[in-house]
Amino acid sequence: MTSRRGVLLSCLALGLLLACDRREPPRGPVERAELGVFFGGQVQERKEIPFSLDRTKQTWGFRLTFREPLRKTAELAWEIDRPGPRGRGRAVEMGDAKVRVGQAVFDQEIVMKPGDPLGTWNVRVVVDGEVVIDRSLGVYDAAARRREQGPVLSRQKRKD
Repeated sequence: MTSRRGVLLSCLALGLLLACDRREPPRGPVERAELGVFFGGQVQERKEIPFSLDRTKQTWGFRLTFREPLRKTAELAWEIDRPGPRGRGRAVEMGDAKVRVGQAVFDQEIVMKPGDPLGTWNVRVVVDGEVVIDRSLGVYDAAARRREQGPVLSRQKRKD
């Protein structure tokens, strides 16, 4: 009797696990949505990016790849939620665009401005009412990070 109950509970747990893992395929026109650094015609998805005002060195943003060239105009909206000025609260920047008929790919560059804060930036992108990107990205000071890691790298080189 106990083994039957154990088998039944195991089957129930497995069924719940499989049901939780099941993801609905997106219903909208977007096949792939990427957030990261534009490089060599691709988007390098990252969890962190260095703060940079020099767009010749780094550009970042999001790319939407549609299942097929659009047959009707798509409505696009995005919001970027980042730390507020001087560490006070949060600041939200919003944008929108219309993706034209016939387009198969849409790129939106996100431009950093002097005074933009470091920290966690949350990016949310919605196409025709469907959320296609909703994730955070850490923005850091590359020079400060190099200074912090410098002595560690020097010690490692001496050991080799």
